[in-house]
Amino acid sequence: MSTFSLPARTPAAVHPWAPRFAQAITGLLCLEAVLFQTPAVVIVAAVLVLLGMIGPRWSPVAYLFALLPVRPAELEPSAPVRFAQSIALSMMAAAIGLLYGGLETAGWIVVGVVAAVALFSAITGICIGCIAWKQVIRRVGAAHDLKKAFGLQGEGPWLLVVTAPNCPRCPAAKQAIHDAAPGRAVVDVDLDEHPEAGALPIWSVPAGIVITASGDVGMVKTGRIGASEAAELVSALG
Repeated sequence: MSTFSLPARTPAAVHPWAPRFAQAITGLLCLEAVLFQTPAVVIVAAVLVLLGMIGPRWSPVAYLFALLPVRPAELEPSAPVRFAQSIALSMMAAAIGLLYGGLETAGWIVVGVVAAVALFSAITGICIGCIAWKQVIRRVGAAHDLKKAFGLQGEGPWLLVVTAPNCPRCPAAKQAIHDAAPGRAVVDVDLDEHPEAGALPIWSVPAGIVITASGDVGMVKTGRIGASEAAELVSALG
């Protein structure tokens, strides 16, 4: 049986199945709590989410997932996942307060919402909290000025190569893009050094992103990026 080593802090990019695994556990615990009216189970679910936010090394859920013999070809930015976790934790904390404060109907409604959203995300892979995070980041402007955020020099356009440590496909994708764009403005963005890159319209790394001269996002390629995909990105530079 193979395992992952568990870092003390949440890395910049995570296995794309790990959030769904955690969401399934959260959803099932909250569903059980609603069906059998057991507030203590909500507390257990909240504690597990909190431990996951503190760091994988402290999380029983992360440990269980590490026991699964699965290896990712791509990774997922962790910042949106952490935001989704914070929303779930806040809602469960509010529900616990309502349940033990005598407002049980309201408390169980909140727990039911958490269960529904978590199970929907686990089954479909559509992380509602992650989508919300990207919208929030764009509204506050943390990633809106892309030229400033990533230190883009010159008049553009630019081609960003977004990678992360321990990403199996990242080295090959990065090399393919650089080989296809000799002399062009290619900027390497490591998620560990630039976690704000998680606000870009990407759901996995490696990713190639064209940034226009005006600072807008153009063509985006994620996942398996070979010579043909790299050539398309370079062509989109104009």
